[in-house]
Amino acid sequence: MTTSPHEHTYERFVSLFARHERAIRAYVRALLPSWQDVDDVMQEVGLACWRKFEQFDDAAPDSFVRWASVVARFEVLRHRRNCARDRLVLAEDVVELLATDAEARLDRAEAERTALERCLQKLQDAERRLLLSVHTPGDSVARIAADLGLNARRLYSKVNLLRDRIGDCVRQRLSAEAR
Repeated sequence: MTTSPHEHTYERFVSLFARHERAIRAYVRALLPSWQDVDDVMQEVGLACWRKFEQFDDAAPDSFVRWASVVARFEVLRHRRNCARDRLVLAEDVVELLATDAEARLDRAEAERTALERCLQKLQDAERRLLLSVHTPGDSVARIAADLGLNARRLYSKVNLLRDRIGDCVRQRLSAEAR
């Protein structure tokens, strides 16, 4: 089965955007005061980048981040102009919508937590302890490596592999539950 040029372009865009989303988000965060604003603008950045993707020229390896940052800057400016015009008084129906949205986010967070617990249970005991210990306040990979008599760099690699496995598992579980 062959893919159409449009599908190939879409896959290429999604791949580039997903790979560089953290860097673009960090750029947007540097320009905006709140995480909510960042989330709002990032949605618009993604849409704007997709609409303008045919203008993207990928001559350099990091050119997508630079190009997307220019798009992001204009989206941030537009967002700030829009916010400056808005009044900060919320109508009752808007508050109701926000409450409904917050409830939906709670449901999503619970589904993610449940999926994470189940995925952690699939790990071997030693792997689970290692992964959880590096996320315990006061612990560090370097200290854990020293305690275990392991090379810290090797332990970092193992932790990253475990994080990737857990992330894949959680995404698969959430995807299966959404069907």
